[in-house]
Amino acid sequence: MKLTRFALCIIALVTTQVCADAQAIRAAYKFFRKAQATDSLYKIEPDMMLDYDGRTAAFYSDAAYHRDSLLILASDNNGNIQNHDAYGQIFDYRPGATKDAVLIDFIHNSFEVKYHDGTVYIIGQGAHLDMPQWELHDTTRTSPLGYETKMATAQFMGRQWRVWYTEEIPVPAGPWMLWGTPGLITYAEDFQRNFAFKLLNVDMLDLPTRYDNIKKYYNSKKGRKSFYIFDIKNAEKVHNKARRDFNYLYELAGVGVYDSYSIDKDGKTETVPTKYPYIPLIAEEYWK
Repeated sequence: MKLTRFALCIIALVTTQVCADAQAIRAAYKFFRKAQATDSLYKIEPDMMLDYDGRTAAFYSDAAYHRDSLLILASDNNGNIQNHDAYGQIFDYRPGATKDAVLIDFIHNSFEVKYHDGTVYIIGQGAHLDMPQWELHDTTRTSPLGYETKMATAQFMGRQWRVWYTEEIPVPAGPWMLWGTPGLITYAEDFQRNFAFKLLNVDMLDLPTRYDNIKKYYNSKKGRKSFYIFDIKNAEKVHNKARRDFNYLYELAGVGVYDSYSIDKDGKTETVPTKYPYIPLIAEEYWK
């Protein structure tokens, strides 16, 4: 449903400011990403959410949020099932959804990128939040949801981005860490087309956003053997290596590394690969 009424924010085009008393929104996006540039197909996360209230923003998977919430309700501190009703509902949500999340604190001008693979948690903390220096273009088009949108481009974290935003929703926010446009971002893609974000719908929220709940969830994992906190540069380095090399991920998890094999119908064994391609949203050239 098209959102036509929204609390007003005064947005300067040169130095965009967040609005502290903005109406909270939840915007749903479909996230497309390639594992390697030569791929013709994208891996799709169909239910990424942007929660924004003027003070904070959270970008996360709705399926992962519900599955983790239900798992907390279903299990005791030892991992035993104590609530079978909650446990049964876990399977209503998409398995395999990314558990990665981005939290932005506009008041303190900081952000956290949270990666979660298996039992390994890698937190990257950014002490200063840079705004993409958008170049606003006169090019316009109507989005599939019926919004009149304008184009903007920027070099951000090692990639050139093209986005479409709508001033009909005067919110300087968007998916991932793309923010600062004079309206909500409805579509974004990098120039190499390894990544894309497509807005699916927008709702106004009467309840608080999920920012605090997501932050509490990750904070509750502190003290685990496989919980790591770094500055954003080192977190990206460790995370990228873990995504490409499962043996390294197992080392981070504190478990033994063994050769894995599969057996086909003829009884032949094949080694299961442990190395995979991966393209990070923050380009690795950005850190050089």
